[in-house]
Amino acid sequence: MILPALQYLAKEINRFEFGNPADPAVELGNVSRLDLDTDAASSGNQNKVLITLVNIEEEKTLRNDSFYNRRSDPVKGDQIEKRNATLFVNLYILISCADTYTSALERLDKIIKYLQGKNVFTAATADPEDNYPEAVDKIILDLFSLNFEQINHLWSILGGKYVPSVLYKMRLLPIQAGKAEAVGRIEEMRTDSNINN
Repeated sequence: MILPALQYLAKEINRFEFGNPADPAVELGNVSRLDLDTDAASSGNQNKVLITLVNIEEEKTLRNDSFYNRRSDPVKGDQIEKRNATLFVNLYILISCADTYTSALERLDKIIKYLQGKNVFTAATADPEDNYPEAVDKIILDLFSLNFEQINHLWSILGGKYVPSVLYKMRLLPIQAGKAEAVGRIEEMRTDSNINN
């Protein structure tokens, strides 16, 4: 679910802000590999906008999903199924650009403006060519601000030199791989009382 959601976001931004699907300006990539002493510098990512996943967080407010679900079957009637609760995750994505400084700022400016105007994505609003992830009801992007100390820690972990970037929190991706197990229902209860006095 993570990869399709990030691929969809990259296609969406490319389509509406940069408009050249043959040579996309926004791609998924690891910004820590942009260091000039690696072969990643020759891959062409130096002048791209990169979307890098930097953290995955469980959405704890949606943790109380039921293990048992009622399903209607036209032949068998109501059925009860047991399945582990769906895990909802938030992704922290770093959008960065290592192009010339002014070009990087212009590209980030376009992306921030676009995501300010449209920060909620659904299958109903998606272009069919962008392959919206089927299991995702809604993708919500919130700008996530870091203080200088947190920025320093983030770029230290990434092991690279700072390039112009912005961090977003992508909310509510469901992860469900468990198979539903049919659970028997109680159809009738009978109590026999045998009281000896």
